[in-house]
Amino acid sequence: MKSRGVITVIVEKTGTGFSAYANEIEGLTTVGESIGELKSNFNEVFYEHIEYLREIEELTDDTNNFDINYVIDLSQFFEYFSVLNKSAFAEHYVKMNASLFRQYTKGLAPLSSEKLQKISDGLKSLADEINNLNFSISSLPNN
Repeated sequence: MKSRGVITVIVEKTGTGFSAYANEIEGLTTVGESIGELKSNFNEVFYEHIEYLREIEELTDDTNNFDINYVIDLSQFFEYFSVLNKSAFAEHYVKMNASLFRQYTKGLAPLSSEKLQKISDGLKSLADEINNLNFSISSLPNN
């Protein structure tokens, strides 16, 4: 079985939404008002690029042999998701000093790859918890 290639897509916050470019493929860029729109747009651009390479016979592999890895800067992530309480998140999901965590998210303190992985794992844990919830409307007593 052939190993899958990885395309790293660098996501950057802009004044109107997001922009992204592929680290490994020069000229492969896109924009979107939201991360969801950006990912959809990038997938379209990527598959059009693959089709072009097939037309000029530079590619014969299946496009399913690629994983797309979207990467965003930590400070830009928390700027976009400003609704997240950084202090509460740091203490509950990362088990990290809240003040130090805020410094990391503002780029004021150096961040090791181990700490970055711990933060990433905490975000994934939060996302999993939210994804596994179902919401209802509670009956409120009449006043």
